[in-house]
Amino acid sequence: MRQILPGDVRVHVDRPLPFLCLQRGPDATLVDGEAAYLLDPVHKDPGPRAVARELALLAQERYGGFLLMELVPTEVGAHDDPIRVYTDDNDLSVELAGVLARHLGRLRIAGRAQTVGVLPRVRGARGPRPLLGRKLAAELGCVQLTVAIDATWKNEGGELPGLLRRARKIVGAAMRHTAYRFAKDHTTYRTTSWHALGRRAVVKAVWTVDEQLSRVARSFDFLLCVSPVNGDGAWRAFQRSGFEKVPLLRYRPLPVDPGELKRTLYRIPIERVEDPTLSDLFLEKRAELDRQLTMLGDRGTPRFVYGSLAAYGACSSALVRRAEEVLETVSATARGRHSGASVDATEFARRAEEELAWYRERWKGFDASVEIRSDMSGGLMVSQGRLLVPGNTSTPAARVDALIQHEVGTHLLTWCNGRSQRLKQLQHGLAGYEELQEGIAVLAEYLAGGMSPARLRILAGRVIIADACAGGASFIDSYRLLRRYGFGKRAAFSLVVRIYRSGGFTKDLVYLRGLLTVLDHLSQGGELEPLFVGKIAATHLPIVRELQSRRVLTPPGVLPRYLERPEAQVRLERVRNGLQVHELLEA
Repeated sequence: MRQILPGDVRVHVDRPLPFLCLQRGPDATLVDGEAAYLLDPVHKDPGPRAVARELALLAQERYGGFLLMELVPTEVGAHDDPIRVYTDDNDLSVELAGVLARHLGRLRIAGRAQTVGVLPRVRGARGPRPLLGRKLAAELGCVQLTVAIDATWKNEGGELPGLLRRARKIVGAAMRHTAYRFAKDHTTYRTTSWHALGRRAVVKAVWTVDEQLSRVARSFDFLLCVSPVNGDGAWRAFQRSGFEKVPLLRYRPLPVDPGELKRTLYRIPIERVEDPTLSDLFLEKRAELDRQLTMLGDRGTPRFVYGSLAAYGACSSALVRRAEEVLETVSATARGRHSGASVDATEFARRAEEELAWYRERWKGFDASVEIRSDMSGGLMVSQGRLLVPGNTSTPAARVDALIQHEVGTHLLTWCNGRSQRLKQLQHGLAGYEELQEGIAVLAEYLAGGMSPARLRILAGRVIIADACAGGASFIDSYRLLRRYGFGKRAAFSLVVRIYRSGGFTKDLVYLRGLLTVLDHLSQGGELEPLFVGKIAATHLPIVRELQSRRVLTPPGVLPRYLERPEAQVRLERVRNGLQVHELLEA
């Protein structure tokens, strides 16, 4: 493709678009999209006016119209309205100016909305002159809008990065909304949504930052680092103490120096990423990795729980009430149909390997494995594409399939789907992904027909103890609390250890909270497929749709096997009709 503009260019004569966004500079670019250009006076060829004229002619011939939007940064405080939109004297220009102004009005500085004025161009009046004259624009059938915006992202010391990112995100989105409205209503050009008008050509800086963040993320396994290795020994010690003394928990040596890795983390040049959507994702991930490294440094101390609360949030009163309702309505003695024989670690691993083989036959990108680990105690765990099975595992036979759908059909599947994306963050997990992941995984147990009363009570018990731990309750107090709720001695101990490990690890509250999030999402008509594109949080669903529209992300390589079962589709329909948590149990 032959580029016809110098500098930061995404406009090509063999793929003309019915709109063009220009920013007069030199300055930090705010314009964003597939047809965006930072206009630097240093460039003399081929001439932005000539370029706009050529594109307008091409677009008029191919699509029946052309929209030119110009952005002009101005001095702060020189006008009553921080943002002004100048229009030509025609109804269409005024209509589109209204769309642009409405979306620009979402820009807030220091908590205050920035007022937007819509002004007609008046000959001889002060204000930026349009790139194309009124007569030439009319001849070309071109609609012109000029946005003069106070450079609030700058002060005497230079650019203010946080304000610049916010302005870039709002201004870019406003221009794409306006371009989409124009193209949809006034030209023959068609696109799926305003998101699709964002950048498709991702610059090298994005992939560099993505790889460097991924390198930090895969240099340590956070969950393994904060999980004890002596669960069985701790239980025996607790028994010998008459259930009155907190056992000593031992952990693996840390594979990294948290302080040194933080220095590496903050040398990653995220500020070079101008794409506001991707920049925000990277900044979120950096903050999450920073928090995890701090927690590793605080492992085994009272400070650990504060990092945990910052990472996963506190238990809301509404969530605690839902957990209490489950424990009160689901009998501690209810065993349903999930009782009877158990399988050991070898048999569980064999069944899991059979499931992996099914996925490998259908998609070559499914690259995962199963390992039996003697250095683990407690539950199953997925780490870097591996299902880790503790050697002492004993699983009720009726629960094996449900747990395989939880671990393989959710955690390994989204790891492999994320790995197939060019954006590596989808493999390791966008910031805060655990809640949605665990919600989908628990739902998978229900869809596979494996939800049991005991399992539902455990999810509720985790919330109760996470809340108690955050409130300062001791290990022994929490153990006794679970016993009053009807939990057995070993079950209560295992649950409390999960919450109190490393000094207070409240992550387990996300299982029930995530399940409620997924149930709400599906009952409101939300799609299921985007949840499996990689490891994402619920808040990232709009971003996933945007990046898919921009062709930065692709659809999932494979969907869970259990969705092919007719009975799973029946259960899924019940969920879409508004199934409540306590209704997940089947007779």
